[in-house]
Amino acid sequence: MGTGRPLKASGDEEIRPSPFYIPMKCLEITDKQDHYVNVDVIVEERFDLFVNNIHITTFFASPVELKELALGFLVCEGFIEPGAKTGPINVASGSIHCILDIDATELATLTHQQRCGTTSYRKDAACHIVSDIRFSKDAILNAVEQLKEKGKAWHRTGGAHTSMVCNTHGEVLFFCEDVGRACSVDKVVGKALLSGTDLSQCALVTTGRLAFTMVSKAVNAGFPLVASKGATVREAVELANKSGITLVAFARKPGMQIYSMEERIVVL
Repeated sequence: MGTGRPLKASGDEEIRPSPFYIPMKCLEITDKQDHYVNVDVIVEERFDLFVNNIHITTFFASPVELKELALGFLVCEGFIEPGAKTGPINVASGSIHCILDIDATELATLTHQQRCGTTSYRKDAACHIVSDIRFSKDAILNAVEQLKEKGKAWHRTGGAHTSMVCNTHGEVLFFCEDVGRACSVDKVVGKALLSGTDLSQCALVTTGRLAFTMVSKAVNAGFPLVASKGATVREAVELANKSGITLVAFARKPGMQIYSMEERIVVL
């Protein structure tokens, strides 16, 4: 299990190139000594998303799985339904281009925000999750435990977030890492949808605090349950109750806190 701090590269350690991180030199000060060390530092790059040639938002994200990022963002932010068809998604020179069947005037009026790929466009107020699916307590806890196990970039740098799509047994179907929490969610949603997965039969498990924007993404994507080892906020709980999604926070063995739709959790 990692510590969440960047790993030091020893002199004889094999150098493995990664798009997620690069080795950098820093002065490490401890209670025993001060010395220079090489550590892995996570990479964050800028990518502009264009829909129908209109700039929608700017991502600051890890430079991998960008098509998944774009598709997941468009679904999680309410531009399109989870099963909607899109035109080709092309990535080139720091830009992501996608074609959608959506009114250009509506797109042009959107607020462009440069913050991990979140816009002001939302449909979550009109969304309501209707599902009789159930998840066992142990399935959720086991899934949450796998966040750190699968978070290789987190192990190396301490600077990455992980998001996963899991089934009712807590098995991880898809996972993605990113320097940004929101982008990790967008990426894993996009990856799952590109594989034809029905998100209404799955749970979203992610690292970090379950803020309003995170729960909003889960609602727009159609998940019946979202869970994290971290905390939540008042606005997220209010949205979860209004939208009919099960919100689970502080999921740490042996227990959890359920803030909405607790009937989806089976305690065996």
